Amino acid sequence: MIVTTLLTSCFGGGKSTEPEVNKEKLYQDQKALAVASLRRGNFQQALKEIDEAQALNKKEDPELYLIRGAIYFGFKDYPRAESNYKRAIEIKPGYSQASFNLCGLYLKESKFDAAIAECNKVVADPVFNARENAYTTIGLAYFNKGDIASARDNYEKALQINPAFVYAHNELGKLYMATGREGEAIDEFKLAISGLSTYEAAYYNLGLVYLKIDDKENACKSFAEVVALSPNSEFGMNSNHYLSTVCN
Repeated sequence: MIVTTLLTSCFGGGKSTEPEVNKEKLYQDQKALAVASLRRGNFQQALKEIDEAQALNKKEDPELYLIRGAIYFGFKDYPRAESNYKRAIEIKPGYSQASFNLCGLYLKESKFDAAIAECNKVVADPVFNARENAYTTIGLAYFNKGDIASARDNYEKALQINPAFVYAHNELGKLYMATGREGEAIDEFKLAISGLSTYEAAYYNLGLVYLKIDDKENACKSFAEVVALSPNSEFGMNSNHYLSTVCN
């Protein structure tokens, strides 16, 4: 549809009478194509499509820079991802989605204080629809800094917003496992699995905590679930190792 409309516009002869609303739709459709390619993990195609979107509309659109930043993040080109997220925020101060993406980038780069600072901007936005995710990311940053109390506090804040938020349950379980509270860790991993039956990381962590308390039967059941869900993932391959070495 987009190509046909563009060809008609280019070769129709004379001055174009295409309404501005149609140009805007072309632009929005092209951005949507880039997002679809991004979600499929086709980063090269996504970059091509976001370049085409920018050629259709030269205005400074913060969402365009947000998408471009996410594409570069997919490429693991973190400096370009960061510069695009920051440009989105320059154009639209207080752009919580860009701050959230920047927070995740800093966590990936182990820049924990920077991650906490960005995600704190996000959780301060009462209308942002993923505040529980931001609190969980803050918790992860604190956990990696060795601040267990602050990590737990932020995981609990995430669960106050959304008691069924499986990722917070999983991270809280990892915290309990790391601090010798295996029974509570098991409860948290089971809550994560009950909310998302295909959550391979929670099954894997459940297997690890069962191993820690020498419950090999339940550990092996958990590792078998991981392999059934995702045999070729990192969790699946590690689970296969335990199945072949511990569960024989």
